[in-house]
Amino acid sequence: MTDINKELEKVKFHIRLIGETIDHRTYPVPSLVIEMDWDSDDLNRAHDIFEKYDTKLQNEEEVNWTYFESELRKIFDIGYQKVKSIILAFFRNHQWTEVCTLYAKSHMCKEFHEIAR
Repeated sequence: MTDINKELEKVKFHIRLIGETIDHRTYPVPSLVIEMDWDSDDLNRAHDIFEKYDTKLQNEEEVNWTYFESELRKIFDIGYQKVKSIILAFFRNHQWTEVCTLYAKSHMCKEFHEIAR
């Protein structure tokens, strides 16, 4: 590994450690970005997915929440636990709250109790 690659890996490691100290409730989206190792394009893709389903809700279209989850899982190559992290981060950041709330109600779990109240 070259010196530049070693330094880059060290910086990424340091950022992940800093990310662990950030309060995910106070800074939900920055914490999510660090946790998921996203760049700005990844964050924009997540917003695009949420916007797509928010538009469906605004147009009073029926939403299949399994498709929503599948889209997130496919785009980001993640499992259900990471989907929950995304939902919680956007909800805590007061973004896409209707999408988050309706998804959480359709997939109730312990982590979503703060949303479904």
